[in-house]
Amino acid sequence: MAKQKNTKANQTNVEFEELTSTENFFEKNKNIFVYGGIGIIVLILGFIVYQKFISEPKDIESQEQVWNALYDFQNDSLEIAAQGSGEYAGFEEIASEYEGTSGGDIANYSMGIIEMERENYEAAIDYFKNTDVEDVIIGTLSIGLQGDCYIELGDYETAVDYFEKAANREPNDFTSPMFLMKAGLAYEELGQYNDAVRVYTKIKEEYATTAEGQDIEKYITRATK
Repeated sequence: MAKQKNTKANQTNVEFEELTSTENFFEKNKNIFVYGGIGIIVLILGFIVYQKFISEPKDIESQEQVWNALYDFQNDSLEIAAQGSGEYAGFEEIASEYEGTSGGDIANYSMGIIEMERENYEAAIDYFKNTDVEDVIIGTLSIGLQGDCYIELGDYETAVDYFEKAANREPNDFTSPMFLMKAGLAYEELGQYNDAVRVYTKIKEEYATTAEGQDIEKYITRATK
């Protein structure tokens, strides 16, 4: 039985590496990580500032501080975005100075991405934990990406908890099936095939029209053998 489980787990290695690889995931979803460009950044910041600016005047200052770093981030200048320049602050300083503000939250999220790129996964987790963004995509990614960090650290048990939490936060056709799939592959790596079937079946029943849903039968079949 143990040999059978090992064989089934080995079959997931390539798929699991492709799906959870920080480099692959960052490249495929780069525009989402940087909010799809400056136009969407404006919308997100505008929404958050609208909610907070009356009770938290410092929030306005935080959004003014974060713009230059966002521009560098958008243009792949990640080190400058993180550290800033002689003329303006970077995400690292903004995250510390403006904790609890919209600019601080965006700086924390962005630093999480940068630390993943640096392969500093524990630091990335800390930044994501300090991110409190209500936006469906960014808020969910800040949870699910912690799962990716735990995978990189070899802690699959913790990773699946974050993947499932992300999948169930404000369900949608983009993040939910993506993180359910990651959870299923992680469960297979752990040899927990009943749980893998459970999340795969959820994709089949609730997200059948997504890319994950259209190919899910083979995963269900593999995990039930």
